[in-house]
Amino acid sequence: MTDTTHIRWDLRPGDLGRIAALHGEVYATEPGFPGDLTFEAYVCRTLSDFMLENHGAGRIWLAEKGGRLVGCTAMVDRGGRGQLRWVLVAPQARGTGLGRDLVGRAMDYAYEQGWRQVFLETTTGLPASMAIYEKLGFKLVSETPLEHWNAGGHTQLTMVKALS
Repeated sequence: MTDTTHIRWDLRPGDLGRIAALHGEVYATEPGFPGDLTFEAYVCRTLSDFMLENHGAGRIWLAEKGGRLVGCTAMVDRGGRGQLRWVLVAPQARGTGLGRDLVGRAMDYAYEQGWRQVFLETTTGLPASMAIYEKLGFKLVSETPLEHWNAGGHTQLTMVKALS
């Protein structure tokens, strides 16, 4: 019996915590990222804002394998445009096309919503993610010092893709 990856977007109790935990666990081991709890806490804040301030407007996709969360992404409704967020694939699931699949689903959703634009905020030091964004046609529009978490010299990159 093969252990396949299932992708769903029906959020259930505990899912937001699982997303934050996955980010904390993965980024604690990524070169150049803080090995402390500041990044996980930052993700918790952004997930909380998504639900409490943005009323969960948009959609989150969760990729699960064997009952474990191995990837996620989201498209957040920002009033006529979308924000691509929380793009992450666990190391054991990388190289399978899962990241491309998750981001593709999010972009399809943005098109279905009729949004004029999608933007994302990412950081330097993530070449696989950057390759996906650039292949999809996202363009870099700004680079700013990263102050959200113990960033270790990383720069925040804002990228935009027009949908119309």
